[in-house]
Amino acid sequence: MLGFCPNNISLFQQACRHRSASHSSGQKGDNERLEFLGDAILSAVVSDIIYQTYHSKREGFLSKTRSKIVKRETLDLIATKLGLDKMVETASHTPTHNNHTYGNALEALIGAIYLDQGFDKCRKIVEERIIKQNIDINQLVQQEANYKSRLIEWCQHYHLPYQFEVDSITNDEHNNPIFHAHVTIVDTTLGEGNGYTKKEAQQEAAHQAYTQIKKRKHLATELTEKLNQTSEEKDSSGGSSVE
Repeated sequence: MLGFCPNNISLFQQACRHRSASHSSGQKGDNERLEFLGDAILSAVVSDIIYQTYHSKREGFLSKTRSKIVKRETLDLIATKLGLDKMVETASHTPTHNNHTYGNALEALIGAIYLDQGFDKCRKIVEERIIKQNIDINQLVQQEANYKSRLIEWCQHYHLPYQFEVDSITNDEHNNPIFHAHVTIVDTTLGEGNGYTKKEAQQEAAHQAYTQIKKRKHLATELTEKLNQTSEEKDSSGGSSVE
């Protein structure tokens, strides 16, 4: 899986042992401490990769990209691709869905690699075998950039008016401008966002709005009814004024 033979196999056995398995079997040593260590190592390695890849991007972009890589859902997926899901020891009654057991085990595995092989070897393994073989970072970034276009397509599909607005500009501790934007659909604010550029702020607002759309199944119907009601009120008001 990782391209080397461990010096201390017990570290890797521990990395694959969930707390429930440790308690039920009476074995000492679950993977929580290794998970803590691996989380820090993974964050450092991913930060370095992103920093070296995107030379002109600001801190906000780098932070968001890192968070998309190290979030639990992504780690769960990588762990499954590596086959770690077949190695993790858990109690038979312990559910593995929605509690990120496999993603946590992946972090513990990284902690074990660090202790067994040192930082330089660990960094190389994380980058070449865990990140690059399982994640297309550029595609991950592009997915983020597509939220605005996805939202616009959704609005056009349902014939709903939308508007993006930058409503304020503040400064961070280094005096860099931070833009705040919001997006409204049928005069309803569905998303807000901040960014070091207007585009970043609008993308974050679009992401938030698109998340609302996915969560609320009947949102399109609600907004269409609101649009029709507003149109009827305007027509009624217009008719009274003419009379």
